Amino acid sequence: MSRLYLIAGCMVATTFAVQAQAPGIDPRGLAKYSAPVVIGMVEGPSRTVIRPDKLPKAGPVRRQPDGTYIAELPRGSLDHIVGYIFRIRVHEVLKSDKQIRIGQTVEIFAPFSLEGGVSLPPKQRFLLALVAFSPKKEDFDQTSVLKVGQPLSQQGEAFDLRARYYIVAGNANGAVPVTDKNRKLIQEIKAAIRTP
Repeated sequence: MSRLYLIAGCMVATTFAVQAQAPGIDPRGLAKYSAPVVIGMVEGPSRTVIRPDKLPKAGPVRRQPDGTYIAELPRGSLDHIVGYIFRIRVHEVLKSDKQIRIGQTVEIFAPFSLEGGVSLPPKQRFLLALVAFSPKKEDFDQTSVLKVGQPLSQQGEAFDLRARYYIVAGNANGAVPVTDKNRKLIQEIKAAIRTP
């Protein structure tokens, strides 16, 4: 049952987030004023950061006169989802922050958002305008990190507060899929970065 909620939550977040760029935010400007800016490949599926204490509680189970049981489903709240952690293998550094190098993997934390959130499907390349992210202990102390398919009822890993994380600048606006359709935009972003 809990696996169903985890899968449904991930599907909802991915559906809204893949191309939910907000109007009026130009990826060229984000890239120019962000550091670092990289092109990289998403390695594997994301991990989900949750608050176990806010998981939906299962409703009562009632026995019917014919001997069958009906379980009431928990309310459809997503309050337990904090965000996602994506791992990116860096193929090209367009703008450095002196920390990221080609061939390195970086961890990107994407806060959960139904609209305008960041979703980075596995095995896809993206141009990413990034900003360093320092998680606060009080915000992540009671969270748990789950792998894809791991039931919500299982204990996940503790959120690693000592790891180096980045977030995508401007939410989905800072993540441009590397596709033929976006070739011109990517060239314009590269030109904007080179322009003093």
